[in-house]
Amino acid sequence: MAKLIISLIGILFVFYWIISKTKGVRNILELFSNVAFRITLAFCVLYVLSYGAGYIGLWIPVNFASILIVGVLGIPGVILVACLAGFNYFFL
Repeated sequence: MAKLIISLIGILFVFYWIISKTKGVRNILELFSNVAFRITLAFCVLYVLSYGAGYIGLWIPVNFASILIVGVLGIPGVILVACLAGFNYFFL
């Protein structure tokens, strides 16, 4: 319980420190906006890829880990997830 309280105090202190700077708030909100957009776009890409690959019997997982991989890596992440799904389908 003490670790939780100390962690919350630390998080609140960092949050207050960032909010107290005017530029800090703008940068943080821009970062959150960018991350939310990338995750949303990654979900849409994976959903379309999974739907299309379903016609040939290939299952592309649409879970949080694969969404984060595609969101961080972009097109190489899509290729990575598709190759892992293909490897799982053809070799395992």
